[in-house]
Amino acid sequence: MAAAPRSPADRRAQILEVAVRMLETEPFDDLSMDRVAAEAGVSPPLLFHYFKNKQGFRNAVLEASAKALQQRMTPDQALPTSAQLRAGVETFVDAVVAHPTSYLAVMRLAGSGEEGMRRIYRGMRRTFTDWIVRALAELGLPTTPAVDAAVQGWQAFMEEVVLSWLDEPTMTRVEVIELCERAFYHLLPAAGLDVEQIALALAAARPDTASP
Repeated sequence: MAAAPRSPADRRAQILEVAVRMLETEPFDDLSMDRVAAEAGVSPPLLFHYFKNKQGFRNAVLEASAKALQQRMTPDQALPTSAQLRAGVETFVDAVVAHPTSYLAVMRLAGSGEEGMRRIYRGMRRTFTDWIVRALAELGLPTTPAVDAAVQGWQAFMEEVVLSWLDEPTMTRVEVIELCERAFYHLLPAAGLDVEQIALALAAARPDTASP
């Protein structure tokens, strides 16, 4: 019995899945519609049918890549709150190390002239910020606009540290993770949180945690 034909939505999703997989091993600018079509086993005109034009295709690939990266960077919610930050830094570092070309491609969204593309990038970053802020609240620490802004700035710092490390790996993976984690705790006082308050919250959640 012949398999049922794919729906347009399924076929479009399959094409994007192929493109995102290819993007993991090659620069975004080298990703051509013809090669993606060949890899997906469809005709090039079908890509224009689904994505209208080259720009529409490129935007769709970047959006799909951003969503895939966001899923990879989500920490284990079953972990104790005090352990989730470390896990979050580790998953971020490992995701960028495993998929550097994808991450660099998604970073293009930040500087895109299209508001829709910038919104996708900000949404990916916002998800990570919201998770961090919720974790702080669960530790009993106040969450203010200054804390929210500090967390977003810390993400930019962590992003630059990891990408620079990939270019020049002069530290170990553990050293990079610890640098990013320490930077987070040192940034919180600049956002108005009391150092002793931070230490007490961490100690209550994880007794073996040293003062940041």
